[in-house]
Amino acid sequence: MPAARTRHRQDWQPLTDHDPVPGDPDRLEQLGRTLRRTADELERQVRHLKAASEVDSWDSDAGKEFRDKAKKCRGRLEAAHKRYEAAADAIGDHVVDHGPDYESNATAPPGNYATELHRAQRIAEIARREAGSAQEMVDGQKEEVVDGQKQEDRAQAARNSLEAAREKLRRAQHIRDTAARTACEALDVVISGDALKDSLRDDFADFVEWTADRTEPIAKWAGIAALAVGWIPIVGQGLAGLLGAVSIVATLVNIACTAIQVAMGDKSWTALATAAVGLLLMGAGKAVSKVSGRYAVGVLGRMRLARGGRQTARQGKRNRHKFNRDVAHVRGLQKGDISESIREPVTEIFKGATWSDAFKGGYRESVRVLRERGNGSLLKGAGSSVSLADASVASDLKELKHLGKSLGDGYAVNKLSSRATVLNAAGSGITAGGLLLDEVS
Repeated sequence: MPAARTRHRQDWQPLTDHDPVPGDPDRLEQLGRTLRRTADELERQVRHLKAASEVDSWDSDAGKEFRDKAKKCRGRLEAAHKRYEAAADAIGDHVVDHGPDYESNATAPPGNYATELHRAQRIAEIARREAGSAQEMVDGQKEEVVDGQKQEDRAQAARNSLEAAREKLRRAQHIRDTAARTACEALDVVISGDALKDSLRDDFADFVEWTADRTEPIAKWAGIAALAVGWIPIVGQGLAGLLGAVSIVATLVNIACTAIQVAMGDKSWTALATAAVGLLLMGAGKAVSKVSGRYAVGVLGRMRLARGGRQTARQGKRNRHKFNRDVAHVRGLQKGDISESIREPVTEIFKGATWSDAFKGGYRESVRVLRERGNGSLLKGAGSSVSLADASVASDLKELKHLGKSLGDGYAVNKLSSRATVLNAAGSGITAGGLLLDEVS
């Protein structure tokens, strides 16, 4: 093996500012030997599979299937063997040294890339030394007093030597670049049409995987954002509706991609089951929040009636009785709640009434409601309004608490507020669990 190129920083002036032919032929040689050993091992395995695929003594359906599988596997192994062999040939598993002089290296026949890089570096080093000698001639000439003609002759000789060194350096770079192109072309030829080249199925599988990898975080973070903005009065429900629709659509696309990957054998049924359970949990969580919403809406009317206008003692007693009765009664999940909760974010987003109702009053009305809840302070109002309640329930829950402050002790306000909050917290928790199911599975 030729001696390794010196690693210390060399002065390439006046040719260039840096090493014009960088690289390590020795390391390339080691890589080539590794590739060659792998190619040899693959060739041995191909021979074994060939022998197995040609055995006729196992005369049965299982034997026939085994031979068919062995032939297909052999084709892939043969393609892999050709790739490794071509790479070993192109890079080189040995470096040929053509000697220390320029002429031997300049006229040597082309070889593998490691050899050509070594040859180019030898020529570049010769050029560097010659350029250094030419520069020393110029520097010495400045200190020596000689007649004008002799000085001019020496200067011309130095310029000629420097130009010859530059030409050698260009030759070295040309050898290196040509060898690199030749190696790349050899590798392109062997991989352009073999059995390992990506097929339309592989390209489709890559697209499905790319889509699945991107829809999963979109579904998760859009769903979490929908929970996080629902508390904002007036506009929160519209924002949450948009984000919830994005989350559901991304989840459905992700499930479809997972189903395709399962059918193609790229993922297990467990992955599909996990994705489906996540969607069901999101629907179940929203359905539980729907129960909380029905409960809250059912008693809000009674609270407004009890709070507003003048009442006789008899009317007040009757309203308290009906209010406390309504508070004690919670209607549970109804048939179709879960499926409806999954469909709603997608279907409702295309209805004009969804947007006109959700953003009615705009941000000015939102600010007014927050100031009212904070007794004039926007910051306090926002602080008292923040929650992870479902958007369809958040506004009603806050109004329940706000109205409850003005009612007397004869009303079960605390029981109402705590029950509605627990129901909604359970719904939001189930929804978040569905969104984060992939993270914990």
